[in-house]
Amino acid sequence: MKATRLLVGITAVAGTMFLAVPAYAATGQVDGNITVGGSSCSWTNATTSDVAPNTLTIDHTTVKPSCSGSIVASLTNDPTATFDDTAGTVSSAEVDVTGTVLGINCSYKVTGLSLSRQGTTRTYTGGPFTANGGGGLCPSSETVDSATLTFH
Repeated sequence: MKATRLLVGITAVAGTMFLAVPAYAATGQVDGNITVGGSSCSWTNATTSDVAPNTLTIDHTTVKPSCSGSIVASLTNDPTATFDDTAGTVSSAEVDVTGTVLGINCSYKVTGLSLSRQGTTRTYTGGPFTANGGGGLCPSSETVDSATLTFH
C-alpha cells in the first residue's frame, strides 16, 4: 500500500522527538518531510519542547502533514530527540504514526531512528528505515525511503 508507506515515513521522521522539560525551557520548531514509495508528506513549524541541540520533544498535536495523494497521516506519540553534535546526528528511540488510506487505518513504529546532520545547519536527513506494525489489511512493515528534519 503506497499510501501506507508514506504514513509510516511520517512516523519515522515526524515522530523523532518528545520528552518533559523544565517550564523555563525555550520552545523551538521543526519542519519535516518524508518519502515512502514515491509519495511524500511534509509539515512546517511543529512545536518542540526546547531548541537544538538540547534534548527535546516534538508535540505530535502540532505536526500537521500535507501529503500527496489520498493519504491522511498523524504522529501518535511525542518522540524524544537527542542530539550528538560530535557525531552530527539526532536520534529517537521510537516514533509512532498512523496512516489512513481509503478508510483503512494502519499503525506503525520506527525504533532506533537516527538522522545525519547536513553541514553546520540544523537540518538532518536519513533513510531508508523500516517501520513495523500494520495488521488487518495493512502490510506488516513498510520502508521509509527518506526523512528530513529541520530544527529552528
